[in-house]
Amino acid sequence: MYEVEKGSIEEAIMILQNLGLKMNEYEKTNSMIPVDKYKELLEFTIAVARKTNDITVTIDELMNDIEARM
Repeated sequence: MYEVEKGSIEEAIMILQNLGLKMNEYEKTNSMIPVDKYKELLEFTIAVARKTNDITVTIDELMNDIEARM
């Protein structure tokens, strides 16, 4: 089994993939997705986007520091 670090982007991607698979299975047997499941997916996606943004800002700051020192 592939192990990923808790709280990592890899973990987030795996969770999103699993949610996608569950939604595909659910769609085959039901015509509607419950609001609570949709909200859970939306909240998780927003949390991943925020984390990615934090990482991007940090990388940008590091690159600016490197450029200033050169």
